[in-house]
Amino acid sequence: MKRLLLVFMLLFPTFAFAWNPPETVTVYIGYAPGSGNEVSIRKLAAIISEKYPKTTFVVKNMPGGDGLVATKSFIRQPADGSSITIPSYMSHYVTNEIWQKQLKDYQWDDVTNVMSLGKSPLVIVAGKQSKIRTSEQFVKYIKTTDHRINFALGGGAHRTTYEYIIETLKADRNLIKPIMFNGPQPAVESAAKYDGTGTEFGIMPIAIANPLIQAGFVVPIAFTGERTMPQYPDVPLLSKVLPGANVYAGWSLVLQKGTPKEVVDWYQKEFKEAVLSKAYRDWCFQNIVFIDESELETENLLKTVKQLRETYLPILEKLDLSKEGQ
Repeated sequence: MKRLLLVFMLLFPTFAFAWNPPETVTVYIGYAPGSGNEVSIRKLAAIISEKYPKTTFVVKNMPGGDGLVATKSFIRQPADGSSITIPSYMSHYVTNEIWQKQLKDYQWDDVTNVMSLGKSPLVIVAGKQSKIRTSEQFVKYIKTTDHRINFALGGGAHRTTYEYIIETLKADRNLIKPIMFNGPQPAVESAAKYDGTGTEFGIMPIAIANPLIQAGFVVPIAFTGERTMPQYPDVPLLSKVLPGANVYAGWSLVLQKGTPKEVVDWYQKEFKEAVLSKAYRDWCFQNIVFIDESELETENLLKTVKQLRETYLPILEKLDLSKEGQ
């Protein structure tokens, strides 16, 4: 009997040791409600829960430190698949090493990076009371302003885009200032309230800005990156007037370092299937998110991470952080 059982286990290892998710999976989100990280994982969780009805994904918003607070809490949880985090590409892999350096007690690779869950172009928006309506007007305005201009920003990718704009245009940093918010949703809401004072411009994922654009509270000026979006055929790429502005908002699925292989494999398989489903693809189109299918594989996600670090860390390391908040 023992020999028969051993043969069965050798022939059917996946049946003998198949891992199933717990009844509750806690999802750590490092931003206020409404971020692309949150809305994408909620959609994916709903799709996966149809297949695993006994499992509930519970979102835990922990804004602060551009995702740092949530990541620090997540890393301290058991590496058993009962919790995941959905960090932003630029924040987790690049900019936390700059602005949160003194608070950071972990490295970007002190986790198990699994796969991408989607990307969204960043959009520069102007408050409806702003006189700026085109990318050409925007560039000229930033280069020649003689008064204070504020940018509403809600994450590392947004701040990186801002810094690239200011550095490339040699703009006056005494007059043009970044205003940081705990996520893109409060950032776009701030730009929507511009009445001649406050934050005239904002930079955030188009997925988050879209509702307020449609409602007429903010005006889209230009997209970052290399993809024009079919939902906004009249909004140009910023690279046409400012070459090299190639930053996207992106969200990845992350587990704790040391998570067992069978757990990682489950998340890789089930989330890849969910990302490629018609339901999620339709949701992506509606929310102006796109899927980079190559980054559904860990090795390709890490290639992108390496490229981001090599391109943008040298730029950001030049900043004088002693002047932050002035």
